Amino acid sequence: MNLSTLPDRRAAAAPDAAAVSDDSTDLNNTGFLDAVRRAAATLRAAGVSSGDVVAIMLPNSAAFVVSLFATWRVGATVTPIDPALTGAEANCQLTGTGAKVLITAQPPASDAPVHAVILADDLTTADPDAAEPARPRDDALALRICTNGTAGKTNSVTVDHANLNAMCAMVIEAFELTGADHSLLNLPVSHVNSIVVGTLSPLLAGGRATMAFSPKTFFERIERNRATYISAVPTLYALLSDLPDEIRPNTSSVRFAICGASPAGVELLTKFEHRYGIPIIDGYVTEVPARARSYCSPAPARRTSSEYSGRAS
Repeated sequence: MNLSTLPDRRAAAAPDAAAVSDDSTDLNNTGFLDAVRRAAATLRAAGVSSGDVVAIMLPNSAAFVVSLFATWRVGATVTPIDPALTGAEANCQLTGTGAKVLITAQPPASDAPVHAVILADDLTTADPDAAEPARPRDDALALRICTNGTAGKTNSVTVDHANLNAMCAMVIEAFELTGADHSLLNLPVSHVNSIVVGTLSPLLAGGRATMAFSPKTFFERIERNRATYISAVPTLYALLSDLPDEIRPNTSSVRFAICGASPAGVELLTKFEHRYGIPIIDGYVTEVPARARSYCSPAPARRTSSEYSGRAS
């Protein structure tokens, strides 16, 4: 599963099939490939090449996914940065990861410690990249995820392409994802859970991903696009669980939900399940496959986080 060539393969197999969307963008496979190639050309023009690090500081959006694949297309490593961080916190992560380029929605308030800043609106204005996609080695870094950029010194975990592919393969197998699946993502894309479970896995399986962060549009998205699974933070599930009783959205298309980014109590998970009839799995990316297997078993059982510790890798 070479991620750098995934947009090309999808466009060749099903040019008009849906790929990536958000509240203002809807890309089919052809449009997705075109956007990735244009973004890759923009990165090359900024001096990015194999082995460099590209920081993506964007909210949940189609632009984030385009940036992700454009970075891999030129052979570079992605470090996602939470756009909610302060300028000082973001600069700490940029310095700690050695990022060469920053992709962001708005110009930084102060000079960022990078070679170039690319605004999301300018990401796809270049002519499409004519070069062949890079084919990184399995041990080449795909992601560098910062864990404590707010503590003065950035620590990070690295994920190589082999590891990333393995995690996606586990998710696809455990949830039996196919081309019919449609992920609706609310988890912040600065988390590896979001990238693996809510973005890469459905695209690798031939399905689609919608990057919807606003709770206000969540149910509208489900009813309009018939998402088959959702990934969100505990806060969103709490908000949805506490809506007035007369609000009864059509969620019949949703097979399951994933709760991540922070732990959620059994009471909240049970309340959401009972209200909407959607099985919900609570866990981080390394735990999700084990919990999915429980969900897919003939008699799925409720389990707490402690029961799963050490079972998944």
